[in-house]
Amino acid sequence: MSDAYQDKLLLSLIQAIYETVLLPSAWDRIVADLTKLARAESGAILGFEGLDNRKISLAVKGVQRSALLDVDTLSALDEATLAMGLGAIATLPVTLANRAPWSSALRRCFGEDGKIIVLLVSKEGSRRIVVACFFPHAADNHLAIAAETLMKVLPHFQTAFALQKAMVNERERSTRTERALRSCATSSAIVTADLRVKFANRRFGRFVDASGSFIEFRDEVLEFQDEELQSEVEDLIEQARVNKHDHHLRWAKSKRTGVSWIVSVDFLSFGSDTYRFGNVFSSNEPSFLLTIRELSRNTLLTPDDIKTVFGLTPTEAALVHSLANGDAPSDIAKRRGVSKNTVHNQLASAMGRLGVRRQAQLLSSLAVLSFFTK
Repeated sequence: MSDAYQDKLLLSLIQAIYETVLLPSAWDRIVADLTKLARAESGAILGFEGLDNRKISLAVKGVQRSALLDVDTLSALDEATLAMGLGAIATLPVTLANRAPWSSALRRCFGEDGKIIVLLVSKEGSRRIVVACFFPHAADNHLAIAAETLMKVLPHFQTAFALQKAMVNERERSTRTERALRSCATSSAIVTADLRVKFANRRFGRFVDASGSFIEFRDEVLEFQDEELQSEVEDLIEQARVNKHDHHLRWAKSKRTGVSWIVSVDFLSFGSDTYRFGNVFSSNEPSFLLTIRELSRNTLLTPDDIKTVFGLTPTEAALVHSLANGDAPSDIAKRRGVSKNTVHNQLASAMGRLGVRRQAQLLSSLAVLSFFTK
C-alpha cells in the first residue's frame, strides 16, 4: 500500500468517523476501512458494560457477530481490558501456549494463532468501547505500525463519541423540558437575552394573543408595547444573567392603563435544583425561563368561566368579566347605557354571592381562577 493511498484512506476514515454522529450505519464501513488501513485480517468495534448488561454496540469485519456476542468472548474482553486506561493499547497473544483464562475464547472468535491489538477508546464506569484488530503470524514491526495507525484515529473516535453522547443527552433533556413546559399551569416561555423565543407553552401563546395591545410575537421575538412591562422584563433578565442562582420576581404596572403583571425570570442551567428547567439548547447562548401572569386583566377568562365557577347570573358574570379586564364601573355603565348605581348594585350582588366585601378581594379571586384556566 503506497503512502499516498494510505493517507487518502486515513482521511476518508476520519471523515467517516464524524459522519457516524448522524449516521450510525457508517460504523461497518469504518471497521472495514480501519482493518484495511491497519493491515489486519479482521477487526471489530465493540461497546459493552460488564457481563450482566446486554446493551452491546457492535460493528465487525471478518468476524462472526454471534462469536463476538458469545458470553465467553465478552468475558474475555472484559477481563483483558478491565485494568486498561483510557487511550491505552494492549497486545493480546492468541496462541495455544497462552494459558490466560481469556485466551481460548478469543481464539475461537478471531483465530487459532496470532495477536490481537486492543485500543480502549472510551471508558465511563464499567462501560467501555474498544477497537480490536486481529493479526495472524504478524511480525513485531507490523504490529507497531498498526498500533501507530490506531493512535492516529483515537482522538477522532473520542471526539465522535463525545458528540454523539452530547446529542443523545441533549435530545433527552429537550424531550423532558418540552413535556414539563407544555404541562406547566402558567404562561411560560424560554427566551434569550434579546427576547427571542426558543420555546413557549400553549398557555403563553394564548396569553400573548389575548394581550395584543401589550405584547406581540414578531419574527419569533417578543415585542412589548408597554414601556413599564418591557423595562421590568429586561431588568429581570439582566439580573438573572448576573445572579444565576436566584429566582427573580417582580410586580409590573402600566402607567397608561393600570394593568399589572407578576413577572418572573430564571436563568436556565441543567442540573441545578434552583431552576425549573434545564438549558436544552446546544448553543452556548444564555437562555431564560420567562413567566408572566396578568393580574388586573384576566384575558384568559370568559364570562362563562366566571358564571360556572362562581355561580353568578349571566349579567353579573359579564360585569365581573369587564371589571377583571380593567374597565371602571363608570365605563361599564356608559357602554351598557345604564346608571353607575345600577352597575354598583349588580357588582355588590355578585360580591355578596362570592362572600367578598372589597373589589381587591374579587380581583384576587379572579386571578386565582385565571391561573387554572387552560
